[in-house]
Amino acid sequence: MQRDAGSFALLLINIADLPGLQARLGFQACAAFLQSLSDRFGLALDKRGTVLRFGDANFCVLVRAIRNGGHAVLAAEKLARVAEEAMSDAALTIAPELNIGISLWPLQATDGESLLRKAQLAAAAVRKRTARLQVFDDSCAEQVLTPWTLGNAFAEALRSGGLQVYYQPKLRIADRRAAGAEALMRWLRDGTPVATPDVFIPLAEEAGLIQETTWYALSNALQQAAACGDLPVAVNISPGMLHHHDFVEMVRTALSAWSVKSGGLTLEITEGALIVDFEQATARLAQLRELGVRISIDDFGTGYSSLSYFKKISADELKIDKSFVMRMLTEDADQRLVETIINLARHFRLDVVAEGVEDQPTLDMLARMGCDYAQGYLFAPALSTQQLGVWLRDNRP
Repeated sequence: MQRDAGSFALLLINIADLPGLQARLGFQACAAFLQSLSDRFGLALDKRGTVLRFGDANFCVLVRAIRNGGHAVLAAEKLARVAEEAMSDAALTIAPELNIGISLWPLQATDGESLLRKAQLAAAAVRKRTARLQVFDDSCAEQVLTPWTLGNAFAEALRSGGLQVYYQPKLRIADRRAAGAEALMRWLRDGTPVATPDVFIPLAEEAGLIQETTWYALSNALQQAAACGDLPVAVNISPGMLHHHDFVEMVRTALSAWSVKSGGLTLEITEGALIVDFEQATARLAQLRELGVRISIDDFGTGYSSLSYFKKISADELKIDKSFVMRMLTEDADQRLVETIINLARHFRLDVVAEGVEDQPTLDMLARMGCDYAQGYLFAPALSTQQLGVWLRDNRP
């Protein structure tokens, strides 16, 4: 490129799931297919292109005389059609996907390493989007690198005490007194949230830190429960952790370490965690209940509820998702849904907790429906350990 002093596009073409393709075709036939694909790319571009194999499943294609990103996209679409024809000729009824990342010389880079890196970032961004090709821009780097940077920061926070456990009280509706608290992880820096659990818990699972994160939440929650006179606590469990082979033993160790009485710990599981592997999930829940742990189905109504599944779940409690509770005074459909969930729980002899209770009329309606427990800003937000102690002095039975 330096010698020709022209404008180029680098197309990094990735064949998704190469091992699967090798398994279907065999190694020799797959190698022959990739060689034919390379030949076809070269013929399609003629003298305008240079085709290079880059690793097992990638082609680097340099295309000359590219004026701008739109021009590069046309070249990439042409090669994508060539690949589709090659796959059809090879009788691949289930064809592997192609991801194409594009970078431009000299508009976006003036050295080979930077050009390739930007094409790789664009190709990685494609895998997170619905399109099959992408010209590099700053959003590619942000989309690909931000989770990685955030994951590293989370790992550091986990090991240096940067995570905190807050507690939202759960009250008995009948007498408005504390009946427990839900432990909520907070990632704070100088008192300001860095990221919410729906962001950092998936990061922890992807980085292999979910076991360490779960132990941190469990041990802190049970220690605080003991300090508050055996206050019942609930801890949220991610889908990945529920199906972890060491999870039951981890819970057993935590219960023993803090001398937790039967019923003192509730584990909150989402419906989605059950659907991943229902048979294994129900077996795990049964083992946990044998340890004296209560099981709560969290965010009930937002997942893939099925009565055929529901009747087999070893659970003690349903938590109605706050999105329904907060709209039940203004939306008839939400009001009927909340009432249906409460009646369903009654038939299965389960306790019911309503989340997101923010005003007295909502609490009064829940009481009339026969709901057992409530959480929400009407009573208290998530509290630090010190704040929880103060709050309990005024609200303990």
